[in-house]
Amino acid sequence: MTEMFLRTRLHMYLLWSTCAFVFLAVISGLLTDGGSDESPDVQQGATTTAVATTTTVAAGEPRKYVVQSGESLFAIAQKFNLSAPALVELNKIKNPDRVSAGTELLLPPSNGFVPIGATTTMPP
Repeated sequence: MTEMFLRTRLHMYLLWSTCAFVFLAVISGLLTDGGSDESPDVQQGATTTAVATTTTVAAGEPRKYVVQSGESLFAIAQKFNLSAPALVELNKIKNPDRVSAGTELLLPPSNGFVPIGATTTMPP
């Protein structure tokens, strides 16, 4: 019966490659945590609760920006590397689609971080 199943070389190669893949998957599962969220130090049956907290430390005064004609909140948020919903929330804007020119917006204070872009030249 085995001779009928493995009659051609193609069947044999497929069987061996499948076995090799399964073997590597089992070894990989044993070497890693298998994608579980528990750390290896946590005992079985013990429950852990993680609470994510976010604190924003504002250093300095909020900056101000005057909306120019033709600008949108989204464009202003992109210009200052902010999220548009955060800009709406900070300024308590009721209708973000209608912000008239000359409106003074509060921007969060700068944190001093200056992103540096990738260079296209090689170092000397």
